Amino acid sequence: MTHFKLFVTALMLLITAMTACSPNPTENTAEVVTVEGHAGNFLMIKGHGFSEDRHLNKVSFGNVPAQILRANANYLLVQVPVQKAATVPVVVAVGDNVSNAMLFAYHPKLVAAK
Repeated sequence: MTHFKLFVTALMLLITAMTACSPNPTENTAEVVTVEGHAGNFLMIKGHGFSEDRHLNKVSFGNVPAQILRANANYLLVQVPVQKAATVPVVVAVGDNVSNAMLFAYHPKLVAAK
């Protein structure tokens, strides 16, 4: 249940933090939000300007591309890729339009104690 709560929290932060593919130059971009989670989590990125063809959208966690499972004009459903770094920038690109970066902090895998 703790993993689910963490996932929901990370999902809500990600939805809130991601901006549209076209950066808004009037917004204050100095503040960077960090979302936390695990490799393999499913995250929904909400915004606008995404392609409905999921193959035309690109989501990168650092230099590692994420698998986009579903896409429409207002959201992308992605699976968080495996990444070596502890905290990486996440960006969305549709053609020449690139979103503002947000940070994703990877949590280490939990090991059950006996």
